[in-house]
Amino acid sequence: IELYLQAGEELFGTYPWGRYDIIIMPKSFAFGGMESPTLTFLSPTLVVGDNSLTDTIAHEIAHSWFGNLVTNQNWGQFYLNEGFTMYAQRCITNKVHGLSFTALEAKIGWALLKDAVRDLSSPATRLHISIGHNINPEDTY
Repeated sequence: IELYLQAGEELFGTYPWGRYDIIIMPKSFAFGGMESPTLTFLSPTLVVGDNSLTDTIAHEIAHSWFGNLVTNQNWGQFYLNEGFTMYAQRCITNKVHGLSFTALEAKIGWALLKDAVRDLSSPATRLHISIGHNINPEDTY
């Protein structure tokens, strides 16, 4: 965690929230991680002895600069929040783990994105989503 925070500060400036904590949630927690200023809620499925799943923590820390400090104007622009956060996550993991790790992480992410777009028949696969009468913002994530 400290390495990710340090890398984030070197890349994007002083950590703006002062304190950073992680709470391990019950197994029923529906997300891998969910950030808020100073606190990340983390799925227990990501806590493994070899630290191989820490990229989610890097992602949630990246939200400290992109998502919590600067964010989208409305849910239709949510892709900006996640897009800048993914960019920041890759910068952080590149600084901490090196290019090979980050390139593999990006390659896996790209494959998962292509599969999701292919398999979903949803307006959520569009870059810009108009949040209207029958679209739940939760479905756009």
